[in-house]
Amino acid sequence: MSPRNWTSLDPPDAPPPAGAYSRCIRAGGLLFISGQVPRDFETGALLGAELETQTRGVIANLRRVLEGAGAGLDDVVSVTAYLADIGDWDTFNRIYREAFEPPYPTRTTVGAALHDVLVELSAVAAVRD
Repeated sequence: MSPRNWTSLDPPDAPPPAGAYSRCIRAGGLLFISGQVPRDFETGALLGAELETQTRGVIANLRRVLEGAGAGLDDVVSVTAYLADIGDWDTFNRIYREAFEPPYPTRTTVGAALHDVLVELSAVAAVRD
């Protein structure tokens, strides 16, 4: 078997993922960040019960994973957003605009049957060498 040409960059202070996946993979000049959910990294507690608080928590978790890989929100080039209720798009979009600046990353937003959360974000970021 040939060696992989990518590296897992999971933050050392984060608990292990719940499933068989890496939180962050670097392949060449790109970071691929798995779906982040609104759970506290230390306790696993849900960060709020309403969309606004959960969205802020998800963005904070995304930022934390990116920073652990030497990047930031400004390096994000694409986001996939999953909403438990697609009718929450306006609220989500308002909070998203607070975290990301123009020109905004590309984004796809879909309605999804999420386990026990209201929002999840995955992202791709371009990193500087």
